[in-house]
Amino acid sequence: MSKHVHTAQQYWDVRSDLFANYYKKPSLFDKMFRQAVYTRTAVALKTIQEYNQPTVLDIGSGPGVNSVTWLKNSDASFLLGIDFAESMNEYARKHAAAEGVSNRCKFIEGDFMKHDLDNQTFDVSVAAGVLDYIEDARSFIKRMDAVTNKAFVVSWPKNGLRMALRRYRYTCSVYHYSEKSIRDLHASCNIKNIEMVTTNAGWVTIARKK
Repeated sequence: MSKHVHTAQQYWDVRSDLFANYYKKPSLFDKMFRQAVYTRTAVALKTIQEYNQPTVLDIGSGPGVNSVTWLKNSDASFLLGIDFAESMNEYARKHAAAEGVSNRCKFIEGDFMKHDLDNQTFDVSVAAGVLDYIEDARSFIKRMDAVTNKAFVVSWPKNGLRMALRRYRYTCSVYHYSEKSIRDLHASCNIKNIEMVTTNAGWVTIARKK
């Protein structure tokens, strides 16, 4: 069991540098045991590259390292990053400015499930490393579907040794899924066109609408 001492927001709000370094300065341990982190980033990038000048929503954008990677390696016209940890957003804004893409993105503080997006929709939406902390996955996926025009990408952790270690180490709740539960969840939301990519820590799904 994970130790339910903090919310996911509280847990990650003080860990922006740590999380950013998984991508910017990966250790040998990261490269060996966090390979799924890099796979989900690559799958999302490939999906973004399928479309012409897409708008992108990065849910749980964290320190913005993924966001910047996607902007620098695609012709995405605009990316909105939303994260409930303001320390992450501050890091993301500085990182985007340093990498010369701040004119194509914006990072806001908020909970995706509660934040008013003012009827905005996006060509591609991504939730990488987010469903790990979401208790009501069905409602989350339904909202992603509602705000997405063309495709949305989600990473899903599986149960196993890595999940057991996370539950021991983390002080917030974490959740896991099976391939069947992921397919059943999409079916219950009437989402039929999904592709599943297997990683060493679970799966990445691409739900295409166009």
